[in-house]
Amino acid sequence: MDLRSSIDLVKPKVFENELKHYEVIDFLKSKNCLNDPVILNVEGRKVAKNFVSSREMLAKFLKCDQRKIARHLFEIEKREPKIRVKSFDEMKLMKRNTDLYELPILKYFPRDGGRYVTAGVVIAKGRFLNASIHRMMLLDEKSFAVRLVPPRHTYVLWREALEVGEDLKVAVAIGVHPLILFAAATRVPEGEEFQYASKLFGELEVYEKNGFLIPESEIVLFGRITSERVKEGPFLDITGTYDKVRDEPVLVVDEMHLKKDFIYYSITPSLKEHQVLMGIPYEPVIYKFVSNVCKVKNVAMTPGSFHYFHCIVQIEKISEGDAKNAIIAALAANPSLKCVLVVDEDVDIFDYEDVEFAVATRFQPDKDLVVVSGARVSSLDPSAGDTGAKWGIDATKPLKDGRFERVKV
Repeated sequence: MDLRSSIDLVKPKVFENELKHYEVIDFLKSKNCLNDPVILNVEGRKVAKNFVSSREMLAKFLKCDQRKIARHLFEIEKREPKIRVKSFDEMKLMKRNTDLYELPILKYFPRDGGRYVTAGVVIAKGRFLNASIHRMMLLDEKSFAVRLVPPRHTYVLWREALEVGEDLKVAVAIGVHPLILFAAATRVPEGEEFQYASKLFGELEVYEKNGFLIPESEIVLFGRITSERVKEGPFLDITGTYDKVRDEPVLVVDEMHLKKDFIYYSITPSLKEHQVLMGIPYEPVIYKFVSNVCKVKNVAMTPGSFHYFHCIVQIEKISEGDAKNAIIAALAANPSLKCVLVVDEDVDIFDYEDVEFAVATRFQPDKDLVVVSGARVSSLDPSAGDTGAKWGIDATKPLKDGRFERVKV
């Protein structure tokens, strides 16, 4: 259940060429492996990337069919969580004087605001224990600017700490098993990230220190998110466009613990791994919401929308109106969702020509299009303002109408 145990499964390409922290993207481009699993040598340190950069790779970790991830994750939620807690000392990390420049923190693109930690699981301790991934821009040897998105859980805990005049105490785990990253990226109820992770694994080991639970990690930082704010960004986000510069809080690091010969893990902004970790965790959530209104068969976030803005929902249509109910339920499941396309069982949702066939032959815009105006939308959509529109396409065939029967050749 650690990063190193996943190496045999993904079989990364290993490059010995020593790179500067700002040379990685150009190097991967030159080797035509921007989205391939790799282990690199960055300024004398090992850097791993892209261990979950595709649906196929995620399915290997989940031990399921890549075409059935939504259903598999939906069923996993029914498992009982099993967590074993051990002493932090048993992780056998070395405590070092805090100097964040000892870590091979990357600068990805020339216009970035600085060097960024992109795969740090921030474990925040407030009225509940939360674990989530936040981008962190390196400021100096002991601090980061950390992007907190309201009203998500870390932001809420930080605001609650400020209201009583305290900093928010955090631990940052870097170099964790890919399924820990996936669990930290999944929207779950308050404080249930480790319970969810244990369901993914069957059983989860964590290490306790000062009330924090920490997964097996290559690097662990302890610190606090303060009331001080600084400029954070620009940063290339999931859409491949730059997010704006904001005033974000400062995370001060008080302790740094490292494995001997540690492996630093990095997610490249906007590329496939970023998309998989941000988008696919919504599939079981959409599956669950839609199952409350009709008989859902499958759900897939679409790669053309960065696995984030659009999804295809496959249903077994029993009553007229099922597809429109599915659209409404899916949009309610994921506030960032912009478009839902609903199809029948005979349409392969992973074959986009087949999906387009359904739109071409089973959809009429004047009666099968659903538009919701003035909704809260993702800040990552550059076409949206403070609010925006969402839409759905009912590309299902009418019941009891033989004209829509397909002849498979």
